[in-house]
Amino acid sequence: MLAIAGFASGIISLVAAFVFTFLVPGLIGYRFFHLKSHEIWAFIPLFSVLISVQLIYYVSLAAGYSSQTILACFLGLAALYTLVVYKKGEQLKPSMLLRVRQIKKTSFLVFASIFLISLVVLSFSVWRGNQYGIVLTGSNWQDTPFHYEIIESLNNGNFPPQTPNYIGTPLSYHYFVDFHTAMLEKVYGYLPTLMPVLNALFILVFGFAVYALARPFGRRAAVIATIIGVFGWGLSYIGLFSALFNGTFSSSQNYIYQFGQTFGLPSMFDNLLQQRPLLVGLPVFALVMALLRVMDDKNRLILAGLITGLAYEFHNVAFFCCYAAYVVCLLVNLRKFKLSYLYFLVPTAFALPFILFSGSSFSLSVSFDFFATYVHNNPFVFYPLNLGVPFALAVISFFKRGHEYLKITLLLLFLVPNILLLTPWSWDMYKFFMFAWVLIVVLSGIMLAKTRRILVVALVLLSVMTTASVIVYNVGTDYAGVSWSEYQLGLWVRDHTPQKAVFLTYYGIHEPPTMIAGRVRVSSYVYWPYGHGIPLDQVWQREHEIDSAYNGTAVDLAAVVREYNVSYVYVGNEETGYYSLNCIAHLDSVGFLTTVYSDGNLRVYQVDYSKMGS
Repeated sequence: MLAIAGFASGIISLVAAFVFTFLVPGLIGYRFFHLKSHEIWAFIPLFSVLISVQLIYYVSLAAGYSSQTILACFLGLAALYTLVVYKKGEQLKPSMLLRVRQIKKTSFLVFASIFLISLVVLSFSVWRGNQYGIVLTGSNWQDTPFHYEIIESLNNGNFPPQTPNYIGTPLSYHYFVDFHTAMLEKVYGYLPTLMPVLNALFILVFGFAVYALARPFGRRAAVIATIIGVFGWGLSYIGLFSALFNGTFSSSQNYIYQFGQTFGLPSMFDNLLQQRPLLVGLPVFALVMALLRVMDDKNRLILAGLITGLAYEFHNVAFFCCYAAYVVCLLVNLRKFKLSYLYFLVPTAFALPFILFSGSSFSLSVSFDFFATYVHNNPFVFYPLNLGVPFALAVISFFKRGHEYLKITLLLLFLVPNILLLTPWSWDMYKFFMFAWVLIVVLSGIMLAKTRRILVVALVLLSVMTTASVIVYNVGTDYAGVSWSEYQLGLWVRDHTPQKAVFLTYYGIHEPPTMIAGRVRVSSYVYWPYGHGIPLDQVWQREHEIDSAYNGTAVDLAAVVREYNVSYVYVGNEETGYYSLNCIAHLDSVGFLTTVYSDGNLRVYQVDYSKMGS
């Protein structure tokens, strides 16, 4: 009934989208595997997202991506759920399924705090309006516009997607978490405020997954690991307290992350606020680690492989890390090896279509670039300072027996970025430390669970204080995403220009024709295409062409327009800031451009190819 009603109402369809992408596939799947209650809390939302996005992706390839396609998939899931319930002879009983009574007050308080803190911080920093315009601030100022460009372009005809901000290249980025957001928005309409809610939910799921991994070592260890896993990090809060004591504190200046310097690893909560693929990749890794603990259970092995295979297009580093964990578990259990241990491999084949045909650039080479450039060849200072108390506790745990699969996997993931290169840009290898962090906090939780309470409180506080600085930075700054006039221009472009129309803009971060209207553009901020496999010299060449289009002659502009099949030329605050107001006078004088939108210094020009000449 909910799926059917979704065809008639945008609000009901949005409710249905939450139910069918966060609950229904998991409610179907949990019945076929032997899961503990604490594992079910992580499994249901995570498995539901993985399955629903993959299902709608493949159906959309065949039938077209639309709200009707999405709602039809919900009907299919509803029918499958009904069949499973009928065959199993039981109805949905939430109290039995979730075993709410088994959740202790402490655990409930931890999970509630994770969600509420995340939601409040994101609500202050993502798509918040003030007197000047839309705020994209703090950690989300730079990368979040990229995710909006993917989401809005998907919902405006860019499917199967090409890179929305680097025209002419397939989208090789692992974008399925953005596809999930696009699906929820698609059935309702334009709703950019969805992202803070969804990110907060995914952060909560990550907390569930860390808890599931640590719970076999005791409830106390699991609670500690969950708190540190989400909010913990290293000693970079030293700078925060130094500024407070010296009277030089500023929410915008005392940000704890220092790219390429001493505190050069961004903290976990900082990453969770902005790195959207990690929001699925991290809980996938934690849950797969929990499932691999019992290698003799065939069903759990199959499930671990299935989750790994489905996760590739959500976060391909997570896929690699899950495989690394599986190899470690094979080695640890080598003496009692069984053929059934290979069951993990079969369902990971769900990743093959994306590995072979998605256009992603995968390479593996020996490289010490991350170690030399970002660690500065001084790991005995860099890693203890950046990973702090939990790292020290994890190191101490190596002097005690037990938990070998955790420790060996941690060593492997810690070693990879220092000696190998798997990403186009060496800096992106830092994400392996995010996955290693999951194991660090579990080992530290095990250590602290056996410690006196007062010492536990002190060490946990020393582990999480960095997040205080992250929160202050995000709620205490007001970086503009777009002005209100730019926002209105973006809405106009959505309503008055063809989908898939190519826009020429400055290669900046906040460009309304793409971020709001979902139109594709010629190029963007250099490290977006470079980080996704486009060689730097090609990115710079395209930027040089854009400069010549705005600064050069009409002939220069015509060459760029023809090369990239540009339909519209845009001038906004970034363009006039970089090229000065002279670019407006220049474009006004070009004979093959017609002004179709004008508001102060904002312009949209339509290209008339018939007037361009030879």
